Amino acid sequence: MKNKFVSADIMILILATIAIGFGAVAAFLNPFIAGVAAIALVVVVLIIVMNARTSRKIIKSIFYGSGKNSNLQQLNFENLKLPVAIVSKDTIVWYNNTFKEDILGGIDSYLSQVDKIFPDFEIEQSCEKNGQGIVVGKKEYTVFSSMPTGDTKLWVSYFVDDTNYKHDQREYRLSKPVIVQIAVDTYDDVLKELKESTRAQIMAKLDQMIEDLVLSNNGLVNKFGTSRYSVVLEERHYDNFSKNHFEILSKAKEVGGEYSVTLSIGVGKGGMDFAENHLLSRQALDMALGRGGDQAVVKTNDGYEFFGGNSRSVEKRSKVRSRIVANALKDIVLQSSNVLIMGHKMSDLDSIGSAVGIASVVKCFERKANIVINEDKTLAKNLIEWVKQDDDMKDVFISQEKAMNLIEKNTLLIIVDTHTARMAEVTEICEQCRRKVVIDHHRKMVDYISDTVVSYHEPYASSASELVTELIQYILPTNSRLSPFQAGALLSGIMLDTRNFSEKAGVRTFEAAAYLRRQSVDIADIMRLFAVPKDIYSAKSQLVNMAENYRGVAISMSDDVSEELQLAVPQAANDLLMLEGVEASIVAIRAGDTVRVSARSLGSVNVQVMMEYLGGGGHLTMAGAQIKDITLEQAREKICESIDNYISKQEKN
Repeated sequence: MKNKFVSADIMILILATIAIGFGAVAAFLNPFIAGVAAIALVVVVLIIVMNARTSRKIIKSIFYGSGKNSNLQQLNFENLKLPVAIVSKDTIVWYNNTFKEDILGGIDSYLSQVDKIFPDFEIEQSCEKNGQGIVVGKKEYTVFSSMPTGDTKLWVSYFVDDTNYKHDQREYRLSKPVIVQIAVDTYDDVLKELKESTRAQIMAKLDQMIEDLVLSNNGLVNKFGTSRYSVVLEERHYDNFSKNHFEILSKAKEVGGEYSVTLSIGVGKGGMDFAENHLLSRQALDMALGRGGDQAVVKTNDGYEFFGGNSRSVEKRSKVRSRIVANALKDIVLQSSNVLIMGHKMSDLDSIGSAVGIASVVKCFERKANIVINEDKTLAKNLIEWVKQDDDMKDVFISQEKAMNLIEKNTLLIIVDTHTARMAEVTEICEQCRRKVVIDHHRKMVDYISDTVVSYHEPYASSASELVTELIQYILPTNSRLSPFQAGALLSGIMLDTRNFSEKAGVRTFEAAAYLRRQSVDIADIMRLFAVPKDIYSAKSQLVNMAENYRGVAISMSDDVSEELQLAVPQAANDLLMLEGVEASIVAIRAGDTVRVSARSLGSVNVQVMMEYLGGGGHLTMAGAQIKDITLEQAREKICESIDNYISKQEKN
C-alpha cells in the first residue's frame, strides 16, 4: 500500500476556502444562489466526515482483518493497555482507545499532524534501540517505533508510560553525594604568624562564610584541625555552591583583607558512593595544592576540571617537609643497588643542575649514580662540559642505551624538574624502573607520576635546584662539601629559573643561593654558562622581530631554527616580555614532526593553563609544550585557541 495520508484539517481548509469563495461570488450576484452554496458546503463537510470514518474502518480492517475469526487470530491493538498509534510520515492515521484516552485526553485527532500533538517527536529516533523520550502533559513516555517494511510507509509506535521511573531516576541522580574538601592554604605560612586575636577574627569570618554557603545549600560542614573543612552536599545543590566558578575563592580574599587568605578546594563527584567521592575529593585537593593553591579542582571518574589558579604560590617558610623528605631519600638511596637520575626532554640548566646535585649526594653514600641525558638534544651543553671537568662527575652522564642496561630490581630512578613520564628524558626508563622518586617545582598536571616511593613536589619553589639544595643540607654529612662544579651547577639552575633572582625568588631561594656561594663557587664561571654564540643571539633577535601581538600575548613562530639554535627560543620568549603592551609571550619553532612551544608571562597571565591546553604544562609565569604531527600554521591556530580559551574563562570568572 503506497498511501500518503493528507491531514483532514488541511482537506477541510482547502475545500472550505473554495466553497466560501464561490459562496461570496454567488451572494454578490444572487442571494438565492448564496443559500444554495451554504447548503452545498454543509454537504461537503458531511461527506468528508463520512469518508474519514470509512478510511478508519479500512485501516482497521487492514490490521485486524474483516472477518470475526481473523480478528481473534491477529494481534488486537485495540484492546492493548499500551497506547499505540500508526504513523505515516508526519500524520497519525490510526490509534487505539488507550492512546485516545491517555494521550489525547479523549479527543479524537484522527489524521492529525504528529508535530501538532508531539512537537518534539522524531519518528526515526523512536526507531532506535532506546527509543525517544517525550512529555505529554504531566506524564513522560518513551516511544518505540517499528521500522516500515516493503512498500508500506507505516510506523507502529508504542508509548510506554515511564513517568515514575524517570522521576525516581532524576531523584537518584540529584540526591547523589558530592564531597568537598577545603583547605586554607596560607594558614601555616601567613595567618599563623599573626597575633592570636587577629588570626581568630579572620578565621571566625571564614568559618561563618563557609557555614553560611554550605547551610544555604542544605549541606553539612565539619571543620577538622585549624584550617580544613569537609563538606557534604547533594548533587542538586552543587551548581549553586560552585556558581560563578567558585566565587568563594574571591570572597575568602575579601575576608582576609590586607592579609593573604587563599583557599584550595577539592571536589569529588560522580562516584558510586560516599567512599569513592571522598577519595576523589582528596585527590582533587592534592592536585589543587600541587598547582599552587588558590583554586578549585573537580575530580570525577572522567578526569579533572580546574577553576581559578591565577595567584602566585605563597612561599612556605617551614622546612619541616624538606627535612622529612631528606631523611626518606637517604634511606631509599642506601637500600638501592644503583641510582639513575633523569630530567626532562630538552634539558636546561635547572634540569641538569638539580640532577648533578642529586648525583653528588648519592656518591657520598658510595652508591653508583648516573645521569641519563641525550647530549644531542639539550639546552645545557655548556654546563655538561663544565661539570665533566670535575673528576667525580666526568663519567656520570650516560646515554639511554647504557642506562637501560643498568636497570636492576633495586635500581632507584630519581626524576627531577618534571613529574610526568611523557616529559621525562626517556619515558621507557620510567616504565622499567619499579622504584621512583620525583623532585619537582612545576604546578601539578593530571598525568603526574603516581607510583612513587617519595614525591617532593613544591610549586612554591623557584626551581628544582632550590629544592635539591635544601635536601642536600639535611643529607650531606657535616664533614662533606660540594665541589665548586656541583654547587655551581645548582646555582646556575636557580639563576635560570629566577632570571637572575628577578622573578619568583623568595627567602628560601636566597638561603639556598647563599649556601651554594659558601661552597667556593666562582660567579664568573656561572655567568659564562649563560653565554651564547653569536648565531644563537641572531636567531633570538629574529624571533623577537617576527613577533605579533595577539590579545596581549606576543606570538613568534618559525620553521627556520635549527637544532643547534633552539636555545634562542626561551631567550626570545623572555625578551618579548619587555615589549610595550605585552603581558605574556609564546615562541614556537618546528623541529622535525614536532612544534616546540615556550611561554612566559609577567604574572598577570597564567601561561601554565595555556600550555596545558596544548598538552604541556609548567608554572604560572614559565611553561612549555611539544605538539607532534602538526604544521606550524596549525600550531598557530591551536595557540590562538588556547589564548581565546584562557581569556574567555577569565572573563567568566
